[in-house]
Amino acid sequence: MYCAIVLAVPLSAGCRETLTQVESGVVEAATWPALEIEQDLPGLGDVVATGLAGGDEVAIIARWEATWDHGMALGEDLRDEIYRDAGALQPAPDPGAVGIATESVRGALGEVLLFGGSLPPHLARRIEDAGRFLEESRESAAARDWAVAGIQALRAADALRATSPRATALTLVEAAEDALGPPPSQIDSEAAGPARARRLAWWSRIAIERERYSLAIQRAYYACLLLGVRLP
Repeated sequence: MYCAIVLAVPLSAGCRETLTQVESGVVEAATWPALEIEQDLPGLGDVVATGLAGGDEVAIIARWEATWDHGMALGEDLRDEIYRDAGALQPAPDPGAVGIATESVRGALGEVLLFGGSLPPHLARRIEDAGRFLEESRESAAARDWAVAGIQALRAADALRATSPRATALTLVEAAEDALGPPPSQIDSEAAGPARARRLAWWSRIAIERERYSLAIQRAYYACLLLGVRLP
């Protein structure tokens, strides 16, 4: 069941189109919906690493980027660890870079608002998180705490990036793989349902590699249904 969500995010003048002027960005509404957001979202290198030493910057950015090769269950834990490490390095990000990142996230939230209608709970929670992190970033910027402002802007971007078709497909396929466990020593010994789910998960991985994310979502979604997985 879908729930309504209202975003308390001010839109720029260029974003005040009517809902009919913007195509819905909801992907795979019939299975497990994701959002196709066109606005570019900032990454760690755009926000925090500007104040880190060269070697630290390269290493921590590489770690952060690698987290997006995982679904949200694992990826979020890895990013939390990275943000703690980044904070320990006491970065001094450029206020201008933080401001640009914040405006990018604000634009993405405005884009989601223009999709219209209501969003399913798993997406609505992410959008609410993004709005909350963005407000915390604004408050930290007002206090001239640019390191915290940068991290919170990045967390807001992460919440939106988590709704993307790729992140959604990875989250679903990892949920199915976790439920399946390692393959049996003899393929013929696996029951028909799990065997079918294992094939679907494998095909979903292939679709992800080929950047066919809608197809990947479909396959992983049905694998989860076959396994009785509680969807994230």
